[in-house]
Amino acid sequence: MLVSYNWLKEFVDIDDLDVNDLAEKITRTGVEIADVAHPMAGLKKLVVGYVEECVAIEGTHLHKTLVDAGQDEKLQIVCGAPNVAAGEKVIVALHGARIAGGHKIKRGKIRGIESNGMICGLQEIGFNESVVPSEFVDGIYVFPADADVKPGEDVYEALGMDDYIFDFDITPNRADTLSMEGAAYEVGAIVDKPVKIEPVVLKEDGAAWTDSFSAEIDQKLAPKYYLRKFSGITVKPSPLWMQTRLWNAGIRPINNVVDITNYVMLLTGLPMHAYDARTFKDHQIGVRLAEKGEKFTLLSDKKIELDAQDIVITDGTKPVALAGVMGGLNSEIQPDTTDVYLEVGVFDPTLIRKAALRHANRTEASSRFEKGVNWDNLEKAENMAALLLRNEAGATVAQGILKAADQQKEPTVIKTTVSYINKVLGTEISADEMKRIFDRLNFESNFAGDELTVNVPARRWDLAIPADLVEEVGRLYGYDNIKSTQPLLAETHGGYSEAETKLRRVKSIVQGQGLMEAISYSLTSPEKAHAFVKEAKADAKIKMPLNSSRSVMRQNLLEGLLDAASYNFARKENELFLFEQGRTYDREGGEFHEHEHLAALYSGHVYADNWQHEDREVDFYFVKGQLEELFISLGIKGVSYRAEAISGMHLTRTAGIYLDGEYLGMIGMIAPSLTFLDKTLRGHEIYAYELDLDVLSKYQTQGTKAVPAPKFPAIERDLSILVSDNLTNEDVEKVIRENAGKYLTKLQVIDVYQGEHIESGKKSLAYNLTFRNDHDTLTDSVVSKAMETISEALIAKLGANIR
Repeated sequence: MLVSYNWLKEFVDIDDLDVNDLAEKITRTGVEIADVAHPMAGLKKLVVGYVEECVAIEGTHLHKTLVDAGQDEKLQIVCGAPNVAAGEKVIVALHGARIAGGHKIKRGKIRGIESNGMICGLQEIGFNESVVPSEFVDGIYVFPADADVKPGEDVYEALGMDDYIFDFDITPNRADTLSMEGAAYEVGAIVDKPVKIEPVVLKEDGAAWTDSFSAEIDQKLAPKYYLRKFSGITVKPSPLWMQTRLWNAGIRPINNVVDITNYVMLLTGLPMHAYDARTFKDHQIGVRLAEKGEKFTLLSDKKIELDAQDIVITDGTKPVALAGVMGGLNSEIQPDTTDVYLEVGVFDPTLIRKAALRHANRTEASSRFEKGVNWDNLEKAENMAALLLRNEAGATVAQGILKAADQQKEPTVIKTTVSYINKVLGTEISADEMKRIFDRLNFESNFAGDELTVNVPARRWDLAIPADLVEEVGRLYGYDNIKSTQPLLAETHGGYSEAETKLRRVKSIVQGQGLMEAISYSLTSPEKAHAFVKEAKADAKIKMPLNSSRSVMRQNLLEGLLDAASYNFARKENELFLFEQGRTYDREGGEFHEHEHLAALYSGHVYADNWQHEDREVDFYFVKGQLEELFISLGIKGVSYRAEAISGMHLTRTAGIYLDGEYLGMIGMIAPSLTFLDKTLRGHEIYAYELDLDVLSKYQTQGTKAVPAPKFPAIERDLSILVSDNLTNEDVEKVIRENAGKYLTKLQVIDVYQGEHIESGKKSLAYNLTFRNDHDTLTDSVVSKAMETISEALIAKLGANIR
């Protein structure tokens, strides 16, 4: 909110305060002043001029003018503006003047014609084009004929440039300061000065009209909705004093009717809208939700398609305004408008915010409605606008206000104690001093010993609980006046918890394997949330998502790593070893749950480019080997793998990981059908695994221990068998280990073969077995006996043929 210092002085006596000191006081008390602007700063020698003569220069777009600028002699000035004409009062930059950007104006010649200054447009003296009245955007500024300005006078006061503009950078809870009255109450409390807010007294001089007009209002959408009628209006430019206040607040003047609604909005904080009465031929108005797909054209000439959650004002049938955001082109105030309906209301703030975002049309009105407005100020706003329309537009005020919806809010009464406020603040403020603070805020307060009751006015809808009163007392007492004390806390010891230590151990091992850590968003889409999980659970949904791709909490980490892979591939980074450790979220049994997960993603080559190394690409078995190393380092045993179908993964290159029969995670290749959907992922084989660390941590030990090198030699044996091709390596290894005895220290596959040299439905597996006795020399007879036992067990249990 841009707040005019000169306008503020009409409400609070602050003449004795330095502007910058006042800004500092306001900031220290709770509402940050982001900037203090002085529009005339850096400008000089800008005066009012009267154009006595204006002659077109043949063959050019230029004009030679003779201007009375209050000098001893009339000034000859060459001007290229299309709207310059004799009889106009204009802005003149004299010889030696400074205009916007620090540019200096000098005498000179243009097309050989002497020019002794410059006739200026508002943009040239520092005004933003967004606030310049439309008729002057492409030309010079012309003062209204009735403006009280004389040639030679400085232009700064007439244009409101002698003002100081405070930029109130408010937080959403302090929307009460989005009005001059609200800002005045705030400043008055800060500087301990009374606030002069006068009531509005209106005499209606027109005929009654409310009985001949009907309204159908959905009170869930608009709990309060007032309408007034005016006739005999003359649409014309607003008086200069009103225009200056509008453009100093960042609002472009339009015409007297529209400008009055904006002026009252700045004054009271209540957005208003004026409709040409010819729009309502059937003498009815409505407030409803739009029908999905309805087409509508806004005042800005922007065509939109309405959503089923947009609130619209209708003429009984078709929309005439997008409620709380912007009016429609079909109900715009025209130059020949004479009768007007003036609306002020309270609309559902959430729906207004969403509509403004949905249609990319955030306005001064929507920014106020979405934060909240003063429910008790509607009639005052209507009456204030009525007075101005009578004075500045010649309006006749019809008798009565149509209160189509008029829900009332219960007054806010907060009860607390003086001791509670002092305890929270760490102060010793007396009840009398607190009473003075609430008086400065214009709050009615009652003290009964330690008990305190405060009646909060409707203009401060941000206050509801005792903690809010603590803040009000604290900020007006002065944060700098509160003594600093050391907080009394229980002694805590440094170090990590057991759970954190386990997490860090896992991350340390994975980083040691050469993987780089990534961090991705916790918010995702439902489709991505359900990918890469064995059984998707109910989503943890976001109530007000920014967009559909960030509408639920993730149930896996891999989708984030896949996004990171896509980003890297698009930048020619094709060798990826990434991991993420983070939380996943789901809902089960009506409760929300969080789980610690670890995911890793691999693509590219095992080794970096080097002429000494083989060009080996990452595959399933390399990734599984990395995972096995992780389990060994964590002291995890009993891990098994089962071929499974998992969403988003390759059908034949994916396995579920189990630990003592409990599902731990999965490992495999990302499905080509998935990578094909993203052109940056096409052609890349991507392997990954994801583990549930909540499960893993239950089995995690302190890790591995170093042992001395063995003193006694080992004996190795090879074993080749022929088994049915539906048996897995795990099935075979289990039988071998169960029957090998206590001296088997290592077992590994050295060959797998299926083909034309063995019968169909069979496969050949070859193993290397290592035996060692750590306390004595192992004899060949012991190993031979163990091999016989193994062979017999394989034949008996698996139907194997020993080759």
